[in-house]
Amino acid sequence: MNTLLRYFQMLLLIPRAPGSISTPDLLKKLRDKGYQMDIRTVQRDLNKLSASGLFPFTSSEGSKPLCWFWPKHAPRLQLPLMTADEALTFKLVEQFLKHLLPHSVKDQLAAYFTLADRTLKATPLANWADKVRIISNTQTLLPARIDDAVLTVVYEALLKSRRFTATYRPRKDELKTYEVNPLGLIFKGSSVYLAATLRDYHDIKQLAMHRFSEAALIDKATTVPSGFSLDRYIAEGEFDYPLIPGQSMQLTLKINDRVKKHLSETPLSVDQQVTRIDESSFQLQATVKDTLQLRWWLRSFAADVEVLEPLSLREEFVAAARALNLLYCS
Repeated sequence: MNTLLRYFQMLLLIPRAPGSISTPDLLKKLRDKGYQMDIRTVQRDLNKLSASGLFPFTSSEGSKPLCWFWPKHAPRLQLPLMTADEALTFKLVEQFLKHLLPHSVKDQLAAYFTLADRTLKATPLANWADKVRIISNTQTLLPARIDDAVLTVVYEALLKSRRFTATYRPRKDELKTYEVNPLGLIFKGSSVYLAATLRDYHDIKQLAMHRFSEAALIDKATTVPSGFSLDRYIAEGEFDYPLIPGQSMQLTLKINDRVKKHLSETPLSVDQQVTRIDESSFQLQATVKDTLQLRWWLRSFAADVEVLEPLSLREEFVAAARALNLLYCS
């Protein structure tokens, strides 16, 4: 049994190309794991396993000591075998989360994705991934094109906590060169944004990934602003585009029955209250952040929602309604 376990451990320690491990390094790692053996035993085991034809790892030619590796496209060794549940998890990661992973991680997982496909074919879960989809609740837009080389640099910078230099085009300006201190990636709808600071400033910027044209990693560590958390940054509404950061408002709306049913199932806030006005309308009150996103959302309801309070917001919608009237009825 000890010999069998040693074989399994040895096979798992051999990396996939372009990585490799020398026979002495393999011996050291096995000894670190408690296997008492000498270099001749390791050489004999490697030759025996390789010659069996069951395990397609190989060694470098003409080098001393020999370096061992699994060919890049060799089937992934998985001991014990991947279960159907594990295979489905890998399949869903590939389908829905692959774009969130650094390229180096995706390369490492590629063999697992292939193994998952093979495993699922023989299980009742074979078609599950074809029966699950994620869709946007807003107008679908084609994703902006992001330069693959830039994306690779940004992923590596985030992974290694390093800065990078980049050429970037702000929405209304000419190309500019920045030293970027990356803090996190945010996927919002069809766009990807990088939360970052520039140079040695502390104010956090939202940089659209598709506006980068060049990027290069530099040997300089990232610095995280005091108290910064990506989750907190998002929760504070920064990606809803607040008019005044951190400011909320008491919103009062007049809504019809259809909107009332919708917002009863998915409330605007934890303190939302809905009361009846008459047979066909209701009053909704909720505490919400004062953002541009709120205004875009309210406009999507058109005449099904009337802003009652705050008065300043109502006046904004009155002005917008007059502008639309001039546009369509003049």
